[in-house]
Amino acid sequence: MEVLADGILAADVLAFGISNITNILLVAIGLGTVIFIHELGHFLVAKWCDVKVERFSIGFGPIIWKMTRGETEYALSAVPFGGYVKMLGQDDADPAQMADDRIAKDPRSYTAKSVPQRIAIISAGVINNMVSAVLFFILAFMLGVKYQPAVVGGVIPGKPAWKAGLRAGDEITRANDRQDTPLSFTDVRLEVALSRADEPVRLEGLRNGKKFSTEVTPSISAGDLIPTISVEPSQSLKMPDAEGKSGESRVTVKGLSASRAEPPLLPGDEIKELDGVPLKTYAEMQLGIAAKRDKAVVLSVRRKNTAADEPLTKITIEPNHFRTLGLRMAIGQIKAIQRDSPAQGKLKEGDTITHILSPEQRTIGVDLDPLQLPDYFARFAGQEVRVKVKREVSGGNPTPEEVSLVPEARPGWVERPVEKDCPLSIPAIGVAFSVLHHVVEVTPDGPAHKAGIKRDDSILQIKLLAPKQDKHEEGDEDIVIKFSETERSWPTAFWLIQMLPERAIELTIKSQGAATEQVVEVVPQSDPDWFLPMRGFSTLGLSKTRQAENIGEAVTLGFHRTRDSIFEMWFTIRGLFTGRISPKALGGPIRIADTAYHFSKQGVPDLILFLGILSVSLSVLNFLPIPVLDGGHFAFLCWEGIRGKPPSERVVVAATYVGLAFVLSLMAFVLYMDISSFFPSK
Repeated sequence: MEVLADGILAADVLAFGISNITNILLVAIGLGTVIFIHELGHFLVAKWCDVKVERFSIGFGPIIWKMTRGETEYALSAVPFGGYVKMLGQDDADPAQMADDRIAKDPRSYTAKSVPQRIAIISAGVINNMVSAVLFFILAFMLGVKYQPAVVGGVIPGKPAWKAGLRAGDEITRANDRQDTPLSFTDVRLEVALSRADEPVRLEGLRNGKKFSTEVTPSISAGDLIPTISVEPSQSLKMPDAEGKSGESRVTVKGLSASRAEPPLLPGDEIKELDGVPLKTYAEMQLGIAAKRDKAVVLSVRRKNTAADEPLTKITIEPNHFRTLGLRMAIGQIKAIQRDSPAQGKLKEGDTITHILSPEQRTIGVDLDPLQLPDYFARFAGQEVRVKVKREVSGGNPTPEEVSLVPEARPGWVERPVEKDCPLSIPAIGVAFSVLHHVVEVTPDGPAHKAGIKRDDSILQIKLLAPKQDKHEEGDEDIVIKFSETERSWPTAFWLIQMLPERAIELTIKSQGAATEQVVEVVPQSDPDWFLPMRGFSTLGLSKTRQAENIGEAVTLGFHRTRDSIFEMWFTIRGLFTGRISPKALGGPIRIADTAYHFSKQGVPDLILFLGILSVSLSVLNFLPIPVLDGGHFAFLCWEGIRGKPPSERVVVAATYVGLAFVLSLMAFVLYMDISSFFPSK
């Protein structure tokens, strides 16, 4: 069993094809090799100590294939949870053998050997796996391993990374004491996942070439299995090659301007310039497009399989307009304030922005849509903006306060509200606020007005209907978001309306005093004066290859990776016992095979790297002091070495059955979690 602390998603092992069959065979050989190496350690040292080995099995349970060579039966068993070496006098299925004086008199029995010999036999599997882990890592780094650089692609408004001031494009170079060169995104995730409760993680890095440092306190939200800071890895500038089941490209989003670009964007295109300015990072392109959201832009791309000296293809993409429903929702309280932002020390969590006093006078909700505040403040970057807020006072009624702010030049809607109950951020001043599901204004003759929605109505649910012709596509189904006093996901729903422009919108509303709810269909309309900060195309995740320049560097990297893997396993186990990490994060044989399959699709070096991680996991878990595991046997032997005699038969039998019950229960649990992961609850 292995803890999948980095949250790698399971691959679809049922998807067959020639390449998939090859990957599955590689996975089977790789996982079998890790198990074989472990059991081979026990076998060889047992033979060296002249212990009779009755069976060498890969797998447990019913035997599906066997052969006998000399005194040993070699077998493949039906349940691929591991393997075992059955020695004379040592059988977890019959623990009484370990205290049987008759068997102990046989000079070739396990129990007849000295304590140091038995310790060597028991420890050999773990030692073998540790040695093989180092070799796996060395080989992987010699071949070159793909990794995600620790570059921030996005932060979720109101979450820990956002509060700490991280931004898209930040390159993290150190997380606490972890400072590999270069640092990977998985390194950062692991440092966060394995942190202690209420202990901040110190991050250092580069922003626009300048050093920065911050501290972020991970959180565990409802549904999270491990501590997170809600930060996403960066994208690259290259378009994906994948196509949908219907054969169409997944490069662009239907209904957005990128899908109408001339000439069209094609799979495998790599973006080199924006309006003639060379691009180095995805963040540069993202912010560049956001700054020109109301203008057509020209992307210069290198087509797939074209030579470096060939001219770039220039593609013109028109702006996108926000799609609105013709209503304004009530603004909620400020949920979070960003560190070192214009709002820090001036606004407070719990404040509600009610008015803009200067340079214009606006009433929020009545003549300024709360959803437009991110762009509104960005318009006045560098200028003083006075706002009026309603401030909560302990033990009394809210009081009005006036505050002056100087916004920064940071565009709105670049920090996307993509999670449930996610607030909307105003990057220019560094606040994130909720938007309620109560209607405060309806635009005359707008979509909501035509649907019969009135001021003071409450929207209880929004449903984005999948186009009928697309329902055969995986993932193309109706999306339903419900609203309540505790779940205020209106910004998330509004962003989905922008990202899925071809979907019809169905609202469930309730009017004041009405006894029943009403379901109405609303047809969004484009706002000619409000522009989206994106064009509607997708790119691949940013990845690089880490390859040792020589054998010396590969050895160094291999030992360092082994050391880190041991510490990661230890901190993971600690997190499980302290409740910091959910037991649901555990992965069993199916999840391990899925993860190995995922790595195999990235290439043989990545699969070898995973086998190294698995080898360390197998070593650490097997050496836990649990009877029936190697660590349990080691504990019994230490007891015998200290006291000069083995534990009594009653102690051995009782402890072994308790350990066996624990291990079988754990196997059943992780197997259940593995299977349930293929049938996620909706």
